[in-house]
Amino acid sequence: MMQPHLFHIYAFDDALLLPPKSVKNQNGKMYKIYTPFRHAFLSRLALTDFQSLPKPKPRTQNITIEKITSLFEYTVINIAPNFPAGEFAALKKLEKFCHDIVQHYQEHRDIPALDGTSQLSPYLAIGVLSPRQCLNQLIAKNPQVFNTINSGSFTWLNELIWREFYHHLLVTFPGLCCHQPFIPWTQCIPWSTSKIYFEIWKKGLTGYPIVDAGMRQLNAIGWMHNRVRMISASFLTKDLLINWRLGEKYFMQQLIDGTLAANNGGWQWAASTGVDASPWFRIFNPTTQGKKFDPQGKFVRAWLPELRVVPDKYIHTPHEWATKNRIALNYPTPIVNHQHARLITLNAFKTGKLKHSTIYLKYHKYF
Repeated sequence: MMQPHLFHIYAFDDALLLPPKSVKNQNGKMYKIYTPFRHAFLSRLALTDFQSLPKPKPRTQNITIEKITSLFEYTVINIAPNFPAGEFAALKKLEKFCHDIVQHYQEHRDIPALDGTSQLSPYLAIGVLSPRQCLNQLIAKNPQVFNTINSGSFTWLNELIWREFYHHLLVTFPGLCCHQPFIPWTQCIPWSTSKIYFEIWKKGLTGYPIVDAGMRQLNAIGWMHNRVRMISASFLTKDLLINWRLGEKYFMQQLIDGTLAANNGGWQWAASTGVDASPWFRIFNPTTQGKKFDPQGKFVRAWLPELRVVPDKYIHTPHEWATKNRIALNYPTPIVNHQHARLITLNAFKTGKLKHSTIYLKYHKYF
């Protein structure tokens, strides 16, 4: 009888730079605010060996492995030219970013018309790249990264730490995996149930160019520029008052870089229901955001060809230009008035907070 081969199994932390629950405050608990977490994280990282391990040596034993019959044939498909498949392509993209693009990352990362971000998130999401590889390449090309907090390299390192923060939170507070908001009282917000508005948002037909361009980019290539993700998420939750859970689910269905931790963290930040979230009374104005981060409309025109004839000055308010010039645009008018929608949202959040307080007081009256 043939004896079974014995294999040794080794476990490594590679999906994150530091394992969850390894960064705690003085009370031994997880941080709920990002900035102090980052300080503690960097201190812990300085004491950690984060060098990437070398490639494993080829096996020298003559081990016969039976052929496994594939259940199906598959081919590798590049979803977009920006994301070529394979480890070699990912490493090449990482090296180029750390050598060239990261120098201007701080100034360019919020401009969707520029190639100013790493676009490495799809590779990190499925493990083609590890955060250790990213950090080691960043340090190799930018040795002073830890000492230059106003540099592009440190700004990107900061984004890597945000990624860690959301993963650590997910492990520490498992309710986040179960559709629960981090801030309890936001559970009582009376969200809109409009399926029509939700479908319009998904299709990129809201009448707000920066939002629509982002949604069409997402639907076309499975990726969206981070600044535009924030704007689009804010629009759904704060202008349309639609439950953030619906947006979170749709993004995960579409994104090639979707991870539960980052996606949930981002949506709860936008909806002001999460840890270290944007204050609930701070609401993005989609028109102002468009003018600030896409002033010439290059990003908008790339995804909304129906607006290519609109001058730069009016690219984020195209119907204003069309009305003045008596031109019919094949583009929808805004589905809501932002200023009016803002007031409705503020009232909804106040209502939710008051309702939660009332429930809390009634409960504790009897206990």
